[in-house]
Amino acid sequence: MVRKSAKLRTSSREKYSITWKLGFIAVIVLFSLWKLFPSIQYYQLSSEQREAMDPGDLDKLRNKALNLGLDLQGGIHLVMQVDTSGMESSEANDAVDKAMTVIANRVDQFGLTEPIVQRQGSNRIIIELPGMRDAERAKKLIGQTARLEFKLLKNDEDIRFVIDKINFHLSGAPDTPAVADTTETGLFEEDAAVDESKKFENLLQFQQMGGMPSFDMLVESDDIPRVNAYLKDQGIEKILADQRVMMLWGSEKNRSDGLRELFVVNAPSEMTGEMIKDARVIMGTGVDAGRPQITMENTSDGVREWARISGANIGKRLAIVLDNTVYSSPNFREKIYGGSSRISGGFTQEEARDLAIVLRAGALPASVDILEDRTVGPSLGADSIRKSRGALLIGLSLVMLFMIAYYMGAGLIAIVALFLNMIFILTYLAYFRATLTLPGMAGIILTIGMAVDANVLIFERIREELRLGNTTRVSVENGYTKVRWTILDSNITTFLTAVILYNFGTGPIKGFALTLMIGIVSSVFTALFVTRVIFDILTHKINLTKVSIGMLSPFKNAKIKFISNRRKAFVFSGLIIFAGLVSLAIHSGPKYSIDFLGGSLFEMHFEKPVEISDIRESLSTVDVEGTNLSTSEIKYLGKNNRDILIRIVKVGDMEETSSKVKEALSNKFGDSIPADKADWILREEQVGPSIGIELKGKALWAILFSLIVLVIYITIRFEFKFSIGALLAIVHDVLITVGLFSLMGKEISLTIIAALLTIVGYSLNDTIVVFDRIREKLRKGVKGEYLANLNSSVNETLNRTVITSLTTLLTVMSLFFFGGTVIHDFSFAMLVGVIVGTYSSIFVATPLLAEWYLAIEKKRMSKKR
Repeated sequence: MVRKSAKLRTSSREKYSITWKLGFIAVIVLFSLWKLFPSIQYYQLSSEQREAMDPGDLDKLRNKALNLGLDLQGGIHLVMQVDTSGMESSEANDAVDKAMTVIANRVDQFGLTEPIVQRQGSNRIIIELPGMRDAERAKKLIGQTARLEFKLLKNDEDIRFVIDKINFHLSGAPDTPAVADTTETGLFEEDAAVDESKKFENLLQFQQMGGMPSFDMLVESDDIPRVNAYLKDQGIEKILADQRVMMLWGSEKNRSDGLRELFVVNAPSEMTGEMIKDARVIMGTGVDAGRPQITMENTSDGVREWARISGANIGKRLAIVLDNTVYSSPNFREKIYGGSSRISGGFTQEEARDLAIVLRAGALPASVDILEDRTVGPSLGADSIRKSRGALLIGLSLVMLFMIAYYMGAGLIAIVALFLNMIFILTYLAYFRATLTLPGMAGIILTIGMAVDANVLIFERIREELRLGNTTRVSVENGYTKVRWTILDSNITTFLTAVILYNFGTGPIKGFALTLMIGIVSSVFTALFVTRVIFDILTHKINLTKVSIGMLSPFKNAKIKFISNRRKAFVFSGLIIFAGLVSLAIHSGPKYSIDFLGGSLFEMHFEKPVEISDIRESLSTVDVEGTNLSTSEIKYLGKNNRDILIRIVKVGDMEETSSKVKEALSNKFGDSIPADKADWILREEQVGPSIGIELKGKALWAILFSLIVLVIYITIRFEFKFSIGALLAIVHDVLITVGLFSLMGKEISLTIIAALLTIVGYSLNDTIVVFDRIREKLRKGVKGEYLANLNSSVNETLNRTVITSLTTLLTVMSLFFFGGTVIHDFSFAMLVGVIVGTYSSIFVATPLLAEWYLAIEKKRMSKKR
């Protein structure tokens, strides 16, 4: 009776334990579905439904929905560097903080969904604008310093002196630039470089400004570089600076006759844009009727300053200067009390609106340079979503079919865990407002394959226990107990590589690493907790005496002589590695992408097929800082000859390269460019050389740190010799993958580095499962020679190794064939890595333990002699 009572109490405790665990899972699942429901609602809305919704309600729904990265919805990623040269550390820090505030204020004017402005390092700012279609407008608006100054023009005598000075030196010189004043006395140049008609036009312009004679200088636009060089070389700029005077060019938009004005102004500013309270676009009147202008209202301090300046300078002219360019130069006719001013300059409506934005947001405290620029068009983002989603469904379906066919009822349990795993990953991203990127979707697809691994380990252990004659309940208990640390060890190593990748990576790579980390935690939870609860329900509550776990086992009782044939495998691996090293030597190292070398990349879509030779011919007319772009790499994407990829390495100014390439191709293929030009440039990436060098260094450190951390972990969990075997297997896998990329002429990019680090983790995942079985045998003191135990450990885990690799391959292959061009090379690297990683865990890592053992034994025997 006592035994029966104790048994009943134990059963009651087990059922109570199952009940609260089931309740815990139910709460998590319901919470996850609740958090994901807004995402389902938002992304199922059509464009018509979004327009019909109240903007406030749409914003609330959008803020609760899953946040998609730039590569999935299109947008711009910029890395900008604030010029803090010559500043003290505290001053530089304040300048970067103020620049962030100003840029954030400007970005807010776009009305985009969750733009990102964040600091990186000491003087860099990362800006992400999801959904932004006009890249050029965004870069111009964000990067414009927008320093507004009001400077008095020098009097006529001073301007005449400067003109005389310049004309004295230029007089009689061949190819002299045209420099003129507009007084009634005409030109000062003896060679009369400006004809009478131009003189009349210039005089007419200034008569319209009030009939007062003007001594502003006019220069042919083509001659501006030579005039600038002359002013600098002859020391005129320095002479003027000593007199607190400077020369500024007028805006090229102010004139349509090919001339540019050159103004002589006081260097000190009478007032700055800090006293501007608001700036709005209005339509001009009088001679500027119908033209957009910017009207500015001053702060209360600015009103007082404006009255003081205008009252003290009646009859004089004031230059309105924006970023050292004169846009207007009105006369003070009387004292102005209202404190308003106006800028005119031949603006378009959009240009005037953007200028008003930057004036309202304030000026940047220092100039900024764009170091990295990645732009993804909305059509490419939508295509990436569609293809990745298709690859996800295909990979998931294949894995489901395989698990059901191989493990029968237990396979259904694994599928439940798989679905929950995906739900938990997406819930985490939605709840913490993390961003789902295209590499992140690749991480989810990869997690599908890797999540199956834990279930395979459990099911294979349960099978082994059943073969020993244990009951289903005991087999399940022993299976989970024996495999727990194997699952944890194999996933912790992958998790560590993901952590390192997240810390050293940038942009999309962080997205991939984040998703991988979440996926690993989620898969361990679903495998060790969720599936265990399901098995406990079946064996304790329903009291099933037999659970269908499948009968297929192709490597049951396998006795393949892996250790005996290890030298053959070493030779085979050596030949492949040697071929890769020869290729690397011939090509002077890996073929790095612009991520590491710096340069520009364009992915373009044309409505009609185009010939690469015609594109190359168009680029031959483009010259950037003395480099002709006809030697750029140009290739088709896909088979329709309408999608083109252009890769330009280490060429000059990025913005100049971008504008010249687009201009040349749009002139040549204008009839082939889509009507919506936003769909013409599918993707554009520009990386400065300094960023490229830094990224290369970060990538190398990421790989080095991951190897060090993994060696330390394996040494702690196993022994040092195990870590050496695992380390050499990893080096083997990386060398083969990089060598194969070199042989095939593929680039090593940031995403490929992510793939290599994932391969490191995956290879270790396989290897540690075998090592765990070896350690188990050694702890139990299993009889037999050391080499025989090594060989039997590989054979006993062969079913698990092959099945896990197969399920992972199914998902990676779906990504490779159906995931689209953007992640094609990434999925190819993963495909190679999974195959090579499986091979090395069987034929390299464990056989190296045999070599270590034999070397130690040989040394021990030699000492005995």
